[in-house]
Amino acid sequence: MFRHYFITAVRNLLRYKLFTSINVVGLSLSMAIFLALTGYVGYHFSYDTFFKDGDRIFRIDYYEYQADQPILQTARTHDRTAVIAGEYVPQIEAITRVYNEKAYIFTENTRIVDQDMLYVDSSFFKVFDINVISGSKETSLIAPHSVMISKSQAEVYFGKEDPLGKVLFFNERLAFTVTGVFEDVPANTSIKFDFLLSWSTMPFNGWIRREGDFSAPWTFTFVKVGREVKDINAINSALTRMANENISSLKLRGHTAKHSLRPLMQLHTSPGLSGEISPGTSTVLLYSLISLALFILIAAWINYINLSLARSIERADEIGVRKVFGASRFAISAQFLLEAFILSIVTFILGFGLFALFSGPFSTSIFGDITFAQIDPLRFLSYLFGFIACTSLMAFYPAHFISKFKPVLILKNRLGTGKGKAAILYNGLMIFQLFLAISIVGITLVAGRQIAFMREFDSGFNTKQTIALRAPASTNSDSLRRTRFVSFRAEVLQLPAFKAGTSSFNIPGQEVRFHDEGVHTIGSSNEKKQSFQVMWIDEGYQETFGMVLLAGRNFKEEDPGTCIINEASALALGFKSAIDAVNTEITTSGDSRLRVVGVWKDYHHESVHRGVDPMIFLHKHPFEYGYYSFQLQSRQGDYLPALQKVWSKHYPNDQFIYYFMDRFFEEQYRFDELFSRLLNLFSVISVAVAALGLLGMATLSIVKRTKEIAVRKTLGASVPNILIMLSKNYVRLVMISAVFAVPLAYYVTFKWLETFAYKIDVAWWMILTPGIVVLILMLITISTQAIRAALTNPALSLRDQ
Repeated sequence: MFRHYFITAVRNLLRYKLFTSINVVGLSLSMAIFLALTGYVGYHFSYDTFFKDGDRIFRIDYYEYQADQPILQTARTHDRTAVIAGEYVPQIEAITRVYNEKAYIFTENTRIVDQDMLYVDSSFFKVFDINVISGSKETSLIAPHSVMISKSQAEVYFGKEDPLGKVLFFNERLAFTVTGVFEDVPANTSIKFDFLLSWSTMPFNGWIRREGDFSAPWTFTFVKVGREVKDINAINSALTRMANENISSLKLRGHTAKHSLRPLMQLHTSPGLSGEISPGTSTVLLYSLISLALFILIAAWINYINLSLARSIERADEIGVRKVFGASRFAISAQFLLEAFILSIVTFILGFGLFALFSGPFSTSIFGDITFAQIDPLRFLSYLFGFIACTSLMAFYPAHFISKFKPVLILKNRLGTGKGKAAILYNGLMIFQLFLAISIVGITLVAGRQIAFMREFDSGFNTKQTIALRAPASTNSDSLRRTRFVSFRAEVLQLPAFKAGTSSFNIPGQEVRFHDEGVHTIGSSNEKKQSFQVMWIDEGYQETFGMVLLAGRNFKEEDPGTCIINEASALALGFKSAIDAVNTEITTSGDSRLRVVGVWKDYHHESVHRGVDPMIFLHKHPFEYGYYSFQLQSRQGDYLPALQKVWSKHYPNDQFIYYFMDRFFEEQYRFDELFSRLLNLFSVISVAVAALGLLGMATLSIVKRTKEIAVRKTLGASVPNILIMLSKNYVRLVMISAVFAVPLAYYVTFKWLETFAYKIDVAWWMILTPGIVVLILMLITISTQAIRAALTNPALSLRDQ
């Protein structure tokens, strides 16, 4: 019996080619997108989940307030926090400080720049239980100038030799002895590192105090709490009390402080603070992508239900004959469910194959540089059974509806013309499908406009003709570091391609490294305090990046004790205009007195997600790494080899690493660009799936109304009359869908746009356009079948009937 049902099901699927093709294309494509998106989102939600006892690991965040208004919100803490936190919070089982750097690490034979390294306490492995291959978790990071290295980097630097006892040189040839090797940390971690350096190295070299201090938050502090801990808020309260009792500068500033534990496994997906160790991703983006993937899959299932219901009349004779020969409702339902089962298996296999292409050869061209979570056999089986079960479940109602046909009505051709519960159901489902299509098109339109706005946004500085070089690490602690740069810059500017150059600790598009919450104007009654970003630059910054000087002057070549501020700083310091700020004196939290010599027009150092922060520019050369930037006359010509030749002459021990500033700055919008690209893809797919459903529905509807069309033509109806008659129901469905879709699209885009400090206004045409676009596409789809039916010779149609 099963063999007979199976053969019949296969024959029916092959016989009704349009029905089968639409479902195969829609379901397989939707499944492929679903797998790709769940893989991408799953990868991001898997960050930091591999650490043992990860649910007990937290990062301490630091907040500073004035009059209950946030002045500073940072992921970093003072380095003394880790020293005394245990006195206030006995529930802390282990604690470690972490300070990250990009380092130039080399041996006599191997030299690599921008390696991920961390200075950590010897207690690091008590918090992060990483597998150590050689060396000791307890003792390998105690002695100054000790380093533990990942397995992969041990092979890069030392090949097959035992690395223990070998020496690695860091930056300006600081020697570190390898004391251990650990397993590589997976890529989906917020704390990327291949080298762990002993924290004791820093006080040993006199860089910091051994006991730490509360002068400024600059390091990360991670804790592991006891298994019995349930009340995290109590720990937060104790840490907050510690901050307010020990940070002496708070009273001087009139500030209060707060500490808060942030779960390790939420670092990648929770809203970022200043000073994050690595950029995270937006949960709005991730949940939006998952929702869109589900919507597209649901749309394909809706197609299946609608087409099954519409095709039921076409298969009425088959069902009537089966019932006359004694087939039960169960047997008829089973036949249709078996067809759905076979179809689901075929479409899942095709969908998985498409996913393999999406995540493999075509991954970069479709999604960009992203990673997908691996689908292990267990997950593959769960997806397979879940898809088959859902597809079969979606087929249950059509099968149940079809099995209720009465043989006497079937044989007398009295099943009706598509009115009643079935019509209400598939019209409702079609409205839902069109609702999804219009919503996605609307969201895509607004997102695309915002991305275009960001690209065209005037950031207030020049990136088009600017190239930035990673400053040399080999001269980090060289007392002649600035002198060497001045000579290097002078020789570069002799080349005809270059017209200006500067050094800076950070470049636009990158978070400013330093900040100060204790800045105020000497002699001013202004009580407003806030966090000021502090940039180290030189006199070439203004010309290189095209800063607009509103008042005062630029830096001179040697200009100690002076600063330049931006408009936002002038307002924050209480000045009514830029000219009022010039030649005034300000003091910093370190009691340094600075004379304001100039005020620059505000520019957007970071993305339009953020507003313009108050900035203070100091005439200082970066003491480690930093950037050397040059303004080009033109990006035409062979200027890079000439620049590299001058670099190699002055810095023979450092790699030549360069960035085009316009591309570097736009990298901030990578996730937004990805969001827009995926929305564009999903818009096309969702509309295509809806169009396929309408194509099938229209085709089956026209087949059932062939005789009616022929009679109308015989009585004088024109082709446009018939086209309007066949299309008006679908136009009504699109209009109803738009009524529900527009508010949803507006709400979603409004919430997304809230993440930008500068954004577009949603205009009326953006609200109407999605519905019009979907309506036009639907009319084109339906018209292809309606026009063909309207042009058919009515004599042939009536004779066939």
